Amino acid sequence: MFSSVTATLGQLTDPRLRNPIIISIIGSITAILLLGVAVWYILDWFSIFGGWLDDAAAWVASLIVVILGILFFPGAANTISSLFLDSVCNAVEAKHYPGLGPARPQPFAETVLGSLKFLGITVVVNIVLLPFYLIPGLNLVVFYGANGYLLGREFFEMVALRRLTPAETKALRKQKAGAIFISGVLIAAVMTIPVLNFAGPVIATAFMLHRFERLRSDMKK
Repeated sequence: MFSSVTATLGQLTDPRLRNPIIISIIGSITAILLLGVAVWYILDWFSIFGGWLDDAAAWVASLIVVILGILFFPGAANTISSLFLDSVCNAVEAKHYPGLGPARPQPFAETVLGSLKFLGITVVVNIVLLPFYLIPGLNLVVFYGANGYLLGREFFEMVALRRLTPAETKALRKQKAGAIFISGVLIAAVMTIPVLNFAGPVIATAFMLHRFERLRSDMKK
């Protein structure tokens, strides 16, 4: 795990990762701005009662926006990362795994179905856990636990499917579920660190590629 983190951070200055990082920053800032616009419109819409009712409505509206942000947090990271998945993986593989050869071609239908499946899982898991997000203290455990599972699974599958068939990817994911979950928790933590989270999708993709290659290597021994 530590070696994967070190290798990932050590390559962030690689010129081949410059454009993906720029895209990641732009995508993250855009997501924040859109969320801010949503907050502004909701607060403005609720400011019609007068007095303390406005304050109560504003508080409820803000809570709704935060909850929606939590619900779609993994999906947003996945959407941004999908824009530069191949370029990041190619850069990491060229430096650390030059003997791998070309990646497996992925049919368009496979990619689309995989994204839709992940989106469905994201919504269902977060809706089920929604009441726990309102409990101070417990909400952090639930948040990182749920998103650790979601992000770990999604980033692992995105990276693994470049080298393995869907069936092989599923089998490896089940056999290494614990390690993938811990990796996902680390990714979720990076996604919540100010400034660093702007490059979060790039870091997550590179980090998970290292984890995938290590896990795949362990299975061959």
